[in-house]
Parts: sequence; C-alpha cells; structure tokens
Amino acid sequence: MSLRAIINSGMEQLRLGDQIVGYDSVRTRTTYAAMKSGFAERCGCAYCRNFVAQRNTVYPEKFLQLLDQLGIDPKKEGDVHEGGPPGSLTEYGGWFYVAGELIEAGERMADAGSGFQYFFRPCHRPTLLADAMKSWHWSS
Repeated sequence: MSLRAIINSGMEQLRLGDQIVGYDSVRTRTTYAAMKSGFAERCGCAYCRNFVAQRNTVYPEKFLQLLDQLGIDPKKEGDVHEGGPPGSLTEYGGWFYVAGELIEAGERMADAGSGFQYFFRPCHRPTLLADAMKSWHWSS
C-alpha cells in the first residue's frame, strides 16, 4: 500500500497510488486531539446527522489504517457533503486535513476497496489545520 521515508523534521513520505505525500503525523494527531468534533456534528443538517449515524460503517479498514498512520481522527472530518441523485442511498464526499505537503499530485484516485476512493490535494492555506480548531467554516 505505501512507501515510507523520513524527509525532514518529523515529516515522513508516503506513496499512495500515483501520489506522494509528505506528512507530520504527530502534528496532525495533536491538532485533531484538540478539536471537539467533526464538521458533521457542527453542521447538524439532515444529511450530516445521517452521516454521523453511519460514520462507523462507511470507511473501509484500509482507509482507517491510512487515517491512523497520518494522525487523522476519522470522527473529525473537515467537511462532508452529500451528492448524487435522490434515492434510497445517499452518496457522500468529504475532506480530512493533514499537516504536510503534496509532493507529487498524480492523476488517479487511490482505491481503499469496496468502491471507496480517495486522493490528496494541496491546500493553499498553510494554517488550515490549526484554523480548523477555531472555526469550521472555511473554503479551500
């Protein structure tokens, strides 16, 4: 699944699919520990309440292991949005934030199994992770 190497002062490097990410799991974990809740609890709309009720069942084990490696608390997403056509099932997307940098962007999503896909993208606000503790309303 991954290639790891230490790149500088607490940063490690991880290859996921055709992307390479530099990350600081200690800084990320410390920041998430200071957060009271994820976006979905803060929003409280019907879609977010539904997501919170299903959250423990939606992430494949492989993705949960990745989040743990990066220092991300899977119950404290930075953003959640619903999508897709109306029907009996609702498709969700969302974001988690990690202290680090996107070293190589790649062109494809990584697959965690069961049709669950993810990718990394750069955020142009270097303090976003720290800002997330103060305010859950941002745009990236």
